[in-house]
Amino acid sequence: MSGYGKKSALVTGANSGLGFEAAAQLAELGFGSVVLACRTQDKADGAATDLRERTGVDVFDTLVVDVGVIESSRAAASELVSRGRPFDVLLLNAGLVPSRLERTVDGIEMCFAASLVGHHIITTELLEAGLLDDASVLLVGSEAANNDLPKLMGMSVYDFALGDPSDFGTTEAEAMENFATASGGPKYNGQRQYSTTKVFSAWWSAAMDRRHEGTTRFFTVSPGANMGTAADRNASGAFKAMIAVMGKVGRYVGMDQPVPVGAGRYLDVTLGRGGPYRSGRTYTSRPKKMTGPLAERTPDHLTDSGRQDTALAVLDELVG
Repeated sequence: MSGYGKKSALVTGANSGLGFEAAAQLAELGFGSVVLACRTQDKADGAATDLRERTGVDVFDTLVVDVGVIESSRAAASELVSRGRPFDVLLLNAGLVPSRLERTVDGIEMCFAASLVGHHIITTELLEAGLLDDASVLLVGSEAANNDLPKLMGMSVYDFALGDPSDFGTTEAEAMENFATASGGPKYNGQRQYSTTKVFSAWWSAAMDRRHEGTTRFFTVSPGANMGTAADRNASGAFKAMIAVMGKVGRYVGMDQPVPVGAGRYLDVTLGRGGPYRSGRTYTSRPKKMTGPLAERTPDHLTDSGRQDTALAVLDELVG
């Protein structure tokens, strides 16, 4: 544990579920500083209090940020830069499964924004400030991005992410931007929006690894199926009902696991436990699985470098 005493981490969405658990595990390992990034000060303060009670240590600081909103994310990034403390680990955990179409004040679809916008801004500004040297940056992924989950879950990836842009545009870049802003394309489907957003997460880590080649490492990691979280709080009633059923029987059929196990996956990769894990790669459960050992996933649509770079360019444009 003493080897982690000088290390620092930032966890987004740290007030509940996987984020809260990951923050606890980092503190229990002996991290000297864990920043809890939450949407409100009340949520952040509540998480800090609960985590101090659980872990018996006082290593928690707070940061208020709505990672779906550009202005809030830039302000949070500036705050972190002004504090001047380098990070060893970024756990970019915040996100949601949507039920209906909503856009942020910036005109970006909510699921896409919560998963990517603020995380990209914060990471980029910390990199430019030299505060992520020799750091591990993890963006949360999902088995859904592999496009091999049971059809009954309704979480297939849109065609443009598989190489045919015609469902959302005439070019790859146009299709990606239209998807991100929910402008045109098929009728809105929250589960498919989530699945395809997680493809962007995989693309992001790979493209950022090339853009910032050096000592900083980038990963996309799925925590696996963790029915005990609130990730489905914005999901449709039908999806919530399916999750409720899976929560009752999932552990018997490999479709659910305890939240500490899912959070432990984050730490396994960022800390290199059970690795090695390669920068710029995506790690999820094995094919057609939602729990169990982590595996590097390499379906063609995730590993296409052209799509990865185009997706990063589109994200750059969206956040200005």
